[in-house]
Amino acid sequence: MKKIICLLVVLCCLGACKTIEEAKAFANCKYSVVAVEMADFNITSLGVDLIIAITNLNKKTDASIKKFVGNVTMNDTPVGQFTLENIRVEAGSTKNQKAHIDIPTLKLGSKLVGLVSMGSASVDYHITGTAYFETPLGDVPIPVDIGRRGSNN
Repeated sequence: MKKIICLLVVLCCLGACKTIEEAKAFANCKYSVVAVEMADFNITSLGVDLIIAITNLNKKTDASIKKFVGNVTMNDTPVGQFTLENIRVEAGSTKNQKAHIDIPTLKLGSKLVGLVSMGSASVDYHITGTAYFETPLGDVPIPVDIGRRGSNN
């Protein structure tokens, strides 16, 4: 009986170490916004798809994350929030994640709505957020700044 309990404890510790290594690899990933696409547009809201590239710089360890909650600004105006869940990026590879946000047009103002609807390069996108990693001791939050894409780089 003692051997079985010891074996279970060792297996749990090995699983915890792997989870922590994958979370550490994800914290060291490179993030970038590779595309911002108009999904839909009407009088009350603007639908935008953000394509976020996550590059795992680690050559041996996969990167995983339980959840990412991102906040989006356009030309320094907060416009929305999105959530990505259960992301896994293999070692040495890049994975594109699509995040959809619906932005009320009242939040944007007429000038910004015009720029976005015409696909103007003068719109500056900025994404910040929090990544949550699952560990044996609970979820651990890590702040992430994906950065900017647009004319103000």
